[in-house]
Amino acid sequence: MPRTIEQPFDAANIPGPKMATLLERGKPVALAVKRAKHPLLIVGPDITPPMVERVKKFAEKGVTVVATGNAIRRLTSAGINARYAVLHELAQFLVDPNWKGFDGKGNYDVVLMMGNLYYHGSQVLAAIKNFAPHIRAISIDRYYHPNAALSFGNLWRKEEDYLALLDEIIAEL
Repeated sequence: MPRTIEQPFDAANIPGPKMATLLERGKPVALAVKRAKHPLLIVGPDITPPMVERVKKFAEKGVTVVATGNAIRRLTSAGINARYAVLHELAQFLVDPNWKGFDGKGNYDVVLMMGNLYYHGSQVLAAIKNFAPHIRAISIDRYYHPNAALSFGNLWRKEEDYLALLDEIIAEL
């Protein structure tokens, strides 16, 4: 797989000296999810049918799935038991360490994000990075998100490379 460049998809998105560690493999993500006590996957409307199939596999592995935007229709029609939330409102809940989560078991310790519009996802990741030290935010999107703790590089031109990384994560779970 070709090496990606560690630079934001949006050239203006330079958050400062602390930027996401570039991921070239899916195993570190799988390890973070396996170690997590309470993982959450946030899925936005910029998803394709093959991505929906991968989300279903995450849900089957015990990861709580929340849909934003019109992703809820795609996920529920695929038989995925997903919650629904407005993305920026969800960010406000996540930064509150006393939030009980969707299941009442407490806030999440690992948050994965995929399929959100870049500029929306970037702002949510910035909120988590700056105001929620109890959460490790990981972007498993097709774009490099510098505000995450870990992020894939810019894979937006090659969906097959991106899907292979998602499959690697799922196989490790």
